[in-house]
Amino acid sequence: MADGRRGRGRLRALWRRPRHADHPHGADGAGTAALIDQRGIPTHACLNCGCNVFTIQAVFEEYDISGWYLDGACSCCGSPLTVPCPVDDPEA
Repeated sequence: MADGRRGRGRLRALWRRPRHADHPHGADGAGTAALIDQRGIPTHACLNCGCNVFTIQAVFEEYDISGWYLDGACSCCGSPLTVPCPVDDPEA
């Protein structure tokens, strides 16, 4: 290959998610923010960077989400966390 990459490293480079310019790690991902283990208490926003987009595992039935695991990670900084479910809503 012309760029010297082989195998899975090249796939990771092709599928890397872009970051917003105001992200704590910067748009190029070169920041120094540490990961915070936030597992145990469900949260709707990452305490480390404030992002509210999470990476989770979900179950689909007929094009709808029918279930999901509560273990997740922040999509922006990668901190492990516990994702919320409807029962965790304090206003419900």
